[in-house]
Amino acid sequence: MASNSELKARWTKDKAGAVLASTTAFLFTSSPAHETANHLHYEYAHVVAALVSLAVACIAYWVGLGAMTKLP
Repeated sequence: MASNSELKARWTKDKAGAVLASTTAFLFTSSPAHETANHLHYEYAHVVAALVSLAVACIAYWVGLGAMTKLP
């Protein structure tokens, strides 16, 4: 029996660009989100900042994926 060792999922330019967009969005929004959350609720500032940055990163991923699929 021969095993099929070929990968089923591959990195494409679309996914790579979308991951780059989401990582950049996460890093750029984490500091302002932490400062804002620090003023609003001091005890959970890290948690709120991480959740907000994660939400922005998810939105940036889907926007980046849509933008990258339109490129040649």
